[in-house]
Amino acid sequence: MKLLFIENRHKTFLFELITNQLGKNGHEIHWLIQNKQFIPSGNAKKYIIDYPSTEINGYKKDQAIEDIIKSDRQFNHFNKQDTSYFYYYNDKIERYLKELKPDFVFGESTAFHELLTINNCKKQQILYLNPSTCRYPTGRFSFYKYNTLEPYLGSMEVLSDKDANAIIDQIVNRKTTPDYMKPSPASKRTIIKDKAIKIYSYAKGEKYNTPSPLTKYRLEKEKENNIKLWDAFAKDKIDVENKTILLYPLQMQPEANIDVWGHEHRNQLQLIKSISNLIPKNVVLVVKPNPKSKYELSRDLVDYVQNSSNIIALQHKVKMDEVFPHVDLVVTVTGTIAIECILSNKPVVTMTKTINNCAKSCIYIKNITTELQKIIDTVNNNTFHRNTNQEKINFINALNATSYKGVISDPFSDKNCISANNIELVTSAFINVIEKQHGQKNI
Repeated sequence: MKLLFIENRHKTFLFELITNQLGKNGHEIHWLIQNKQFIPSGNAKKYIIDYPSTEINGYKKDQAIEDIIKSDRQFNHFNKQDTSYFYYYNDKIERYLKELKPDFVFGESTAFHELLTINNCKKQQILYLNPSTCRYPTGRFSFYKYNTLEPYLGSMEVLSDKDANAIIDQIVNRKTTPDYMKPSPASKRTIIKDKAIKIYSYAKGEKYNTPSPLTKYRLEKEKENNIKLWDAFAKDKIDVENKTILLYPLQMQPEANIDVWGHEHRNQLQLIKSISNLIPKNVVLVVKPNPKSKYELSRDLVDYVQNSSNIIALQHKVKMDEVFPHVDLVVTVTGTIAIECILSNKPVVTMTKTINNCAKSCIYIKNITTELQKIIDTVNNNTFHRNTNQEKINFINALNATSYKGVISDPFSDKNCISANNIELVTSAFINVIEKQHGQKNI
C-alpha cells in the first residue's frame, strides 16, 4: 500500500518510527514536508514544499480554503495578515496528491497544511486519518476521519463488566486522567534548544506555522496579565444558594479540539455571551478557566465576565473535583469533561457532535438559542436522563471498541511515546487499519 505521512513538527519523529516498521512490512512510505527543520531521516520519498518567496496574487477565492483560514491559529491568534500562501500551498498539495495517488494519508488535523491536505483528500476520495488520543480509556487512541471526531474502525475489543466498572470508577472518582494530562516533558535544555530551532526556522522562511517571535512574546505577556486580572476578581469556590449551576469550562486555544473540531464555536467569548443572555434568573453561569490558560483568556473575555451579574468566574487554582459536585449542568464544545459527566450522571450538552452523544445523558444541541432552556427545564424538574450502570458500561465499551492500545503524542511532550513497547502497539494498530481497508477494497 502507498502511505503518505504529513510532517507535524515533533510528532514527525513518532510517525517516523512507525513508518520504519510499516516499510519493513512492504508498504511504500512517502512524506509531505512543510517545515524543513523537521524532515525525517531514512530513505522514504519526501516531497518538501518550498516556502513561497513572495505574496501570491491572481488566485481565485475558494470557500473551502477560506473556511480553513478562519480556523487557522496564525490568522486567529498570531496576527497573520497575508493569507495568500494558503492558495500557494493548496496548489502544491493538490497537484502532489493527484500525482502520488496514495491509498492512505496519515497526519494531524491542526496545522494549515494538514487542513489543506484534508480538504484535497476529500475532493480526491483519499482516506485521511488522524491518529489521536481517545481520552478514555487511557493508553488508547483512535483514528479520526479527516478533520472530525468520528472514529474510523477500531480494535472491537469488549471489556468485561468487571474491567469496565473499574475504569468507570477511576474516571468518576478522578483516580486517573487522560494521557495528554500526564506527559513526561522534555528537559529545560531541550526546551531551550527547541525555541532556538523555531526562531531559526522562522528566520529561514517558515512563517506560516511558526509565529513571529516578537508577536509570541507580546501575546505571552498579555496572557500573563490577563490571568492576573482574572484571578484578582474570580472566586475560589461557588458560593451561591438556591440557583441552578451551569458550568462552562474554558477550552485552551489555540487547540484543534475547538479551533478545528469545534470551529463553529471557537469564539468562546461569544458562546459565553449567548449563554449569559439566555439563562433565566434562577440560573448562574460558572466559568472555569483551563489551569494552563493560553490565548482564549482574552482581555475582552476577562472584562465581560467581570461585569456580568449572572456569571461567576473561578480562579485558576480551583480544581475540577472541587467544583464538579456543586454543578447541575455542564456545557462544553468538545471537552473531555463530557465523558466524565456521562459516567457520573451529570447532565451535559455539547456544541459539537461526537461519539459521546451516543450516551443519552450527553445531548448535542444545534441551536443553543432554542434548545438550552428546554434542557435547563429537564434538569430542574429531574427528568434529564440518568444512565443505568449497564448504559455506562456500554458507553465505555463503545470508546474501547473504536480505539486501539497505544499512546499518540510526540517525544517533546512525552518521551514515553517512542518507547519500543508503544511503537509496537501503535504500529500494530496502523497495520490493522490498513489491512482492513485493503480487504474491503478487494471485496
